[in-house]
Amino acid sequence: MAKFASENCPTKSIRYTLDYQCGWLSVVFLFFISIGVYAETEELQAKAYRTYQSVEIDGELTEPDWQQATPIRQFIQFEPDAGAPLTEVTEVRILYDDKHIYFGFVCREPDPSKIIANKMRRDAEMWDQDNVFVLLDTYNDRRSGFFFRVNPLGAREDVAIMDSGDSRNENWNAVWDSKGKINSDNWTTEIAIPFSQLRFKDEEALAWGLNLGRTIRKNQEEGTWSQVPAAYTFQARYRTTDLGTLTGLSGISQRRNIEFLPYLLPGIARTEADGTDGVFDLGADLKVSVTSNLTADLTVNTDFAQVEADQEQANLTRFSLFFPEKRQFFLEGAGLFDFGIPRTSFNAPPPLLLFYSRRIGIEEGHAVPILGGGKITGKVGGFGVGLLNVLTDKYAADATENLDAVDVDRINYSVLRIKRDLFRGSSIGMIAINKQGFDAHNRATGVDFIYRPTDRMNFRGLWARTFEPSEMQDDPINAQQGSENPNAFYFGGNWQHAVARVNASYTDIGEGFNPEVGYVYRAGSRWFRSEVRATPYLHWYGFRRLWTGPEIDIILNSDNQLETRTFIWSTWLELETSGWGGLRIHRNFENLTEDFEIREGITIPSGEYSYNSYNLMLNAEGKVFNGRLGFNIGDFYDGTRRGFDIRLDLRLTGRFSLEPRYEFNRVTLPQGAFDTNVFGGRIGYSFSTDLFTKLYVQWNSDRDLITTNFLLNYIYRPGSDFYLVFNQTYGTDSVTSGLMDTTVVGKVTYWWNP
Repeated sequence: MAKFASENCPTKSIRYTLDYQCGWLSVVFLFFISIGVYAETEELQAKAYRTYQSVEIDGELTEPDWQQATPIRQFIQFEPDAGAPLTEVTEVRILYDDKHIYFGFVCREPDPSKIIANKMRRDAEMWDQDNVFVLLDTYNDRRSGFFFRVNPLGAREDVAIMDSGDSRNENWNAVWDSKGKINSDNWTTEIAIPFSQLRFKDEEALAWGLNLGRTIRKNQEEGTWSQVPAAYTFQARYRTTDLGTLTGLSGISQRRNIEFLPYLLPGIARTEADGTDGVFDLGADLKVSVTSNLTADLTVNTDFAQVEADQEQANLTRFSLFFPEKRQFFLEGAGLFDFGIPRTSFNAPPPLLLFYSRRIGIEEGHAVPILGGGKITGKVGGFGVGLLNVLTDKYAADATENLDAVDVDRINYSVLRIKRDLFRGSSIGMIAINKQGFDAHNRATGVDFIYRPTDRMNFRGLWARTFEPSEMQDDPINAQQGSENPNAFYFGGNWQHAVARVNASYTDIGEGFNPEVGYVYRAGSRWFRSEVRATPYLHWYGFRRLWTGPEIDIILNSDNQLETRTFIWSTWLELETSGWGGLRIHRNFENLTEDFEIREGITIPSGEYSYNSYNLMLNAEGKVFNGRLGFNIGDFYDGTRRGFDIRLDLRLTGRFSLEPRYEFNRVTLPQGAFDTNVFGGRIGYSFSTDLFTKLYVQWNSDRDLITTNFLLNYIYRPGSDFYLVFNQTYGTDSVTSGLMDTTVVGKVTYWWNP
């Protein structure tokens, strides 16, 4: 039962300070003992063969040159039996001509009824499908790459990879083609990737990093051509430190690539306040290869009408929510601009991002027009280089029931990012950011590093500082207003093995650290975090693998007073067939230095609180059904919290999908009680891999809103799209009940690549 803790005692404060100092010293110790340790591995080689005949992408591999190319047959599992061959024969052949590189897969499957393939939409997640992938490291630096994945129905997924697979841009899109076909005893696929979509050195004979892989879902089995460490589980397929080499590419024309993507957008918008207005917009994006390794992207009157709405969330913390970037212009080359502290878990917000692109063009929930922008990204020798500049327009909007009023002038945003490659997979970098208005500015700068002494161990660190007008006027070098500290510091290490993993980190974010083009979860804090997991394979009574171990977070304020302490014990079990389940036990301590208004009219008083909570989660995976059910129960400050979370994914055919989600919480406090409800549901239908529709409906009881988003997307030629977008918002409280606004737009883009 939650209760107030005893009064502060000096001995207790000293103990917490020693805890995080000892943890910090342990990270430093691991770092220094690792210096100079690295084991080289023998690399595989594959050869691409030039073809002078036309290759039709139909999934059948009928062209004679496919048979002339030497097949690749060596595929090694990393799940579930690391080091063992794949249980089904897999062959890959590689061809190329002046404009494309081609990959042809033949995947043996004696019983086609056991193939799991029920997604056709572009960029659908395919981890739960039979699939094959190609990973190309075109700079051959073992740090970055392009990942292309295809399932037996020809559905396409592409990902841009940075930092040896630790950073992935899953919203990156290239213009490429593929087709799949299911046969009597195998399934086949052809992939065609234009050289214009890749960045590589201007050399007569090219050598690229390469990996190839296959997932066999009936066995929960994954394997690759170049063996990858099983310690990285699902992330292993993205590892660029464990690649073979692709040879045979020569005489590739290095003409300057130009891509022009104009758009036309007519439509109608209706709001309660302004009535009905017509909408008509024109704009364009331009991509130019400055050199073979550097690309310039330019945008004019940028529009994001086709971007799906943010997923609604219920906030039961004192801190702001985090939403991912989805706008395509900012996603291109986004990995290079990453500068921050890694997330503590997949669903957790990052503790710090010095550059958070959602600060551009979004103010208090309002979309601010982007007049134009440009960026240059790529490689110069051993340096990764990124330069971005964006100008937003003036914008003013009155307050509504759900959004605050906003009135902003034109603002210019500039970012410079440079990273220097070191050793194998290590780097050091810097960043500079400027937000410039007519009468104010906010600036930030920092340096960071990644050090990988072995493939199982890595260390990261950064220092950053922000500058504002008052600081610059007082003391541009050592300015600190009062006790406010405008600096941030982080150092952390991670070690992974097939049967265990350990990580620890120390974070220090000053009270005066204020990156207005960044994201800070918790300023004015010193945070020590440590996690230990045992991850042995069991293969026992239907259980495949166990994940278990403790995690501790200790957060002090800038005066070294304990504010938060969380101890978590997690135990998860994976099944041999499919699915998993787990239990997490939380022991929480919170020291509220001021009252916390968790909901209107309900305030938790300042003071010290200790309480326990428990989370149980079950996950089932099947050919047509995936489901997740979670329960949470326990104390919450000086009250209780009960709730559940249901997520379903029904794939009745390869064309139709239904994805409902519902999260409920009931919080009971001495000061009052309240419920949170978040519902989200997607219904999709794919007519083909190039034509699909989607309806997305959400309800958040905290915001008293129901939002609907209907999208029809037709890729009428590679790179060129037609979108029909229909959005509506409904109020659900007594004041704004009923339809609030409606938008209907059509958008046509045309990809021109001479």
